[in-house]
Amino acid sequence: MTYSLELKSLRKSFGKTDIIRGVDLAVTAGERIAIIGPNGAGKSTLFNLISGRLAPTSGEVLLNGQRIDGKQPYEINRLGLSRSFQITNIFPKLTVFENLRCGVLWSLGYKYTFLRFLSNLDDANERTEELIKQIGLEKKRDVHAVNLTYAEQRALEIGVTIA
Repeated sequence: MTYSLELKSLRKSFGKTDIIRGVDLAVTAGERIAIIGPNGAGKSTLFNLISGRLAPTSGEVLLNGQRIDGKQPYEINRLGLSRSFQITNIFPKLTVFENLRCGVLWSLGYKYTFLRFLSNLDDANERTEELIKQIGLEKKRDVHAVNLTYAEQRALEIGVTIA
């Protein structure tokens, strides 16, 4: 079976200090898991290993069956794995739709230009509408991000990350 994300005997040491000690994890498509633990338990280090910010001391990280350990974060991102951080990072004065469209425009390769109306970019607008439904914010489509609840802002940020 190919998992969306798989960690095999993943280890990370800083000098003589073992931080991650042989983590094994298999996540299927659509599955949600939580990594919990006290401060200093290695949660951030684990996410840094998965996202390519750190290289493992040993073990493997696989994305859809393909090894990604040792790859740069931008390479991992291009393979479909993105990361968001605890601090919400959205454009508060833009609407939900506009925030998501920013991510979509970037992913579709649109460059900044004043010569093109965004409303005419059917591919970007259709993808943005799909994302709004995927994250469950279709009723908040035209609401400015600053007016969303914290949970809705986090959902929006995840949507931008997906985009």
